[in-house]
Amino acid sequence: MNVNYESLENDIVTGTFRQELENELSVGFRMIRDSGERLPVASHYASQIAAIVAKNAPEPLNPELAFNVYQEILAACETARATVLGEPVIKPS
Repeated sequence: MNVNYESLENDIVTGTFRQELENELSVGFRMIRDSGERLPVASHYASQIAAIVAKNAPEPLNPELAFNVYQEILAACETARATVLGEPVIKPS
């Protein structure tokens, strides 16, 4: 996923970041599932993706933004994983 760090904060607020990541993850998770591998839990992927997003940022993310980025990544991972596995998708309130 290409992250636009200039608009990241707004993309978090509008849900664009989560939706784009969820779409990409769904494709990747289907490929993993179709290859016969089990999908690890969403938090496993979320922590790895969050680390990559933070590492590639032009400057350190402020703590509040970093927290919100992780929450959006985790939600995208959970939704994409559930969708691919045919499980109920729990939407955040």
